[in-house]
Parts: sequence; structure tokens; C-alpha cells
Amino acid sequence: MDIGCNAGLSSFVLEELGFDVVGIDIQEKAVERAKELAKKRGSKAKFYVMNAKNLDFKENTFDLVALLGYPLAHFSIWDFDRILQEIKRVLKPQGYIVIQESDFLWTLIKGFNQPGLEAEGLVRININVDVHEGYLERLLIDFEKGVFLRDKFYIWSPWILRYVLEKNGFEVEFKDKDLILAQRG
Repeated sequence: MDIGCNAGLSSFVLEELGFDVVGIDIQEKAVERAKELAKKRGSKAKFYVMNAKNLDFKENTFDLVALLGYPLAHFSIWDFDRILQEIKRVLKPQGYIVIQESDFLWTLIKGFNQPGLEAEGLVRININVDVHEGYLERLLIDFEKGVFLRDKFYIWSPWILRYVLEKNGFEVEFKDKDLILAQRG
């Protein structure tokens, strides 16, 4: 299962690696796009609009659950804790979670006061850090369109991720600086 599959790119890679893939995303438009791309590609991947905190799958369904594309910034620690409970329920015994994540805490410490460029030409200005809730508040600006967007970006670090995974009964292994492999105990 590919959680936060968006338009399905990571799902298609998993399929090419030999997995039967189910992709879920909370955004209906993203899932529609993933289904369109799957049809064009001749992919057998299935896509559903679904909240990862309430997975509509039976227990012990999946060998692998993937969270690719640095998705944790969208989840608070409490949301991710609930998501892990659901993942543990639907993951087969000895199944794996693969998480692609970066040490955003370190990135934040190094460059909080520096504006940055985001995808699609957006300029990012960090406004505030809420250390109690664990998020960074940002202003995203599209100067061409004259659009301003304010959002929350949850801050994750390897030790926080390890804690939440182990709390939920997973054995954690850091494969490199951005890839975490955890096995259901």
C-alpha cells in the first residue's frame, strides 16, 4: 500500500519493482489523476480516496506499506501515531513500512530566517515555529499569480520518527539519511 500516493508516481515505481499496489490519498483530485495515469500506463494499481487514520482494509492485508515523497510534514505526531496503529493492523506479521523522510528539524535550525524556493516557483518565508505542537508556520508566495498561502509544516527528525515507530511496536532501521525501514514486530 502506498499512503499519500498523490498522482501515483511512487505507486507505479512500486509496481515496477513487482508489488501489487494499492494507493491511497485523502485528495480526491489526486486519486482521479492517479487512476487516469494508471489507465494510460496499463497499470494494475488500484487507487482510493481514503484517510490513513481510518484504513478500509482487513487486518493482515499488506506485506509492505510505503510513505514516499516526504509525506510526514503533513502529519502531526498524534496523527502519525494513529496512522501507525492502522498500518500495524493492516500489515501482515513481519511486514515492512518504508518511509522516505528528511531531518527537517536540522534543516530548520540551519536556515529558519532564509527565504527559500519551493516547487512550482513558490517562495517560502518561515513565519513561526510552534515547539509545543511541532510545526513550522510558513507563508508561500506565487509572485506571478499574486497568490499567498499560509500553511503548517510539521517538523520531523529521525529520533522523533524512531520513537513513534518503536512506540507502536516496529523495529526500526535507518537505511540512509532519508530512508527508514521498519518491520512489524
